[in-house]
Amino acid sequence: MLLSIISPTYNEADNIIKFVNSIELILKKYDYEIIFVDDNSSDKTHEIIKNLSSKKPNVRCLRRIGRRGLSSAVIEGCLSSSSDLLLIMDADLQHDEKKIPLMLELIEEKQLDLVIASRFLSHKNVLGLTKYRNALSKFANFLANTISKSRLTDPMSGFFLIKRTVFDQIAPKLSGLGFKILLDIFSSSKNKLKYKEISFTFKKRVYGESKLDSLVLWEYLLLLWQSKFGNVISARFFSFCLIGGSGVFVHIVALYFFINFNLSFLYAQTLSTFVAMTSNFFLNNMLTYRDRRKKGFAAFKALLIFYLTCGIGASANIGISNLLYVSNVSGVSGIWYFSGFIGAIVGSIWNFLMSSLVTWKTK
Repeated sequence: MLLSIISPTYNEADNIIKFVNSIELILKKYDYEIIFVDDNSSDKTHEIIKNLSSKKPNVRCLRRIGRRGLSSAVIEGCLSSSSDLLLIMDADLQHDEKKIPLMLELIEEKQLDLVIASRFLSHKNVLGLTKYRNALSKFANFLANTISKSRLTDPMSGFFLIKRTVFDQIAPKLSGLGFKILLDIFSSSKNKLKYKEISFTFKKRVYGESKLDSLVLWEYLLLLWQSKFGNVISARFFSFCLIGGSGVFVHIVALYFFINFNLSFLYAQTLSTFVAMTSNFFLNNMLTYRDRRKKGFAAFKALLIFYLTCGIGASANIGISNLLYVSNVSGVSGIWYFSGFIGAIVGSIWNFLMSSLVTWKTK
């Protein structure tokens, strides 16, 4: 098998057959397969792909349940293939399939690691994007190039060709965060990658809706954090701690509210604690663990588990900080801020580990 085309999908039912047909017209002379990685689409995209694969053996579907994310989908799709070359592209018909033969020629002739199709190499703005998305993309490109120390015109491109040997070397270091795998690849590679960019025209979407929503900016910032500081503090833990910090503000506001309703401090403090934990749960569900988001009854069950694990974390926080405060250790005992800080760190680590391994565990 020469080429594997990896295409992450979510609610692309109207595009699948058109996408496969367009690839067939362009790659008649090539040996290839198409691997769709579908995040359990509500429009049954996976069923359309499976029906298609019964007629076309070079088309297959990897259906994921209980997790989401473009980057992680691409990683799983690439790892499921044994082809020499891996082409990443969307199934929404916005990427120009006519560029694929050129990309294949260049990677062989120039002995490249990657060939990247760029939306901005020959265009200041992209016709298929709104003014807001154009501006956001340019700002994101600037941040990406600054942090990853690359000089790509389109580090957010989701249309590129990479050698399998190169991907296999980088794969264990990939974070899988967010929606832009190309930046993850450049940030995770220890070696300087040999690449070339080619220009393509990004088409307007006709069917379906964009997989990008207002929360992808948070994922993008986490990916940038992971790229720069991930070896010291993981992006998930950083996000978890930020949201925990917001919980302190929520707690104080709730406490003020309940105290003004003439509740005793004990009841007010207890209710405020539950309000803060509830706020932390939903923010983490939406942001920190967005790729493992819980919905419906599963979210309610996860919330109860979160209450329990965070309650244990709070007990560990209080117990350890009190033990340090009353101990006879020189330079530690009696120093309230040091004892409190150590207790808070222990509690945060416990809550994060239990959240990752229990509350938002992957199936």
